[in-house]
Amino acid sequence: MKKNLADVLESLFEDKKTGILSITVSSEKNLYKFYFKNGQIYHLSSGFKKGKACLNDFLEKEPLSCSFVPQVSVDIISNDIPSTEEIIKKLKKMNRFVSFGDDASAESSDFIKIKEGLKVALIKQIGPIGGKIVEKIIQEKWTPSSPPVKEDFIKLIDLLKDEIDDPLSRKEFLTDANKLI
Repeated sequence: MKKNLADVLESLFEDKKTGILSITVSSEKNLYKFYFKNGQIYHLSSGFKKGKACLNDFLEKEPLSCSFVPQVSVDIISNDIPSTEEIIKKLKKMNRFVSFGDDASAESSDFIKIKEGLKVALIKQIGPIGGKIVEKIIQEKWTPSSPPVKEDFIKLIDLLKDEIDDPLSRKEFLTDANKLI
């Protein structure tokens, strides 16, 4: 269903949710990610853009759809962003609607959730570069069917595990990653 994006953020804020809200926009291949902890937005990112620069860029875009992956967090904080309440106020003034929930394509929503989960799992093992590595491997080495099926994700996880040198870290990544599929 179509929802006002400000209402989506406000709901996450009021319900004190922790996780990542991933938002697709019409003019970019990168997702805009709003990281929540106990309802507060603590980090924003899209590609190489972070924090306030990411927010300012996002405010110029036309959002299409969004999905929320609960209980995911990263150890990065954007110290230069406005408060969650201020971000919600800015979005209310803009009155932008997105597909959220059932209307957002189930396959793309599932794919986004798995991809974001894989990014977090790899970041836990090799640091912030893990997110970029996931994107690069998806673009350059992974050839899934359309829509991707479980076997495709198993192949992707296999490609990603090769990026981890430490055997214990690799095992932990595999455990986390396999929970996603």
